[in-house]
Amino acid sequence: MSRLYYDRPATRAWLASGVNSRKEYLEKVARLIPGEIVAGYLTLIGFVPLLRQEWPHWAFYLGIFLLCLILTPFYLNYLADENKPKVTHLIVSTLAFIFWAYAVSGTVLCPNIYDPALASILLICFSLVSGIIPLG
Repeated sequence: MSRLYYDRPATRAWLASGVNSRKEYLEKVARLIPGEIVAGYLTLIGFVPLLRQEWPHWAFYLGIFLLCLILTPFYLNYLADENKPKVTHLIVSTLAFIFWAYAVSGTVLCPNIYDPALASILLICFSLVSGIIPLG
């Protein structure tokens, strides 16, 4: 089974009723989240406060964010099946990483503009919208 989600013809009719279409929709939303990258990101930023040197922690937070942001499409491209559409999936998953990073680390990444309620609203809205985007 591939890490990426590939639309099936029945899935494109996302408004269709039935348990299978809801299950496929939820599977699609879950696969659009770059879970491995988010897990690595959370692990890496967890080590930053443990640095003994008086280096600017914000630079490490930003560097880790940028590293994971850049790695997301490359990693998912590596896991993609040959000869299957993937560009839209890579774009949506990279955007998903941004929303997840803001939700889970906004207090350290951008403390001046972080709002936990806004982070939750944006994450839920993005997840709902991402499920209806055709992936090719």
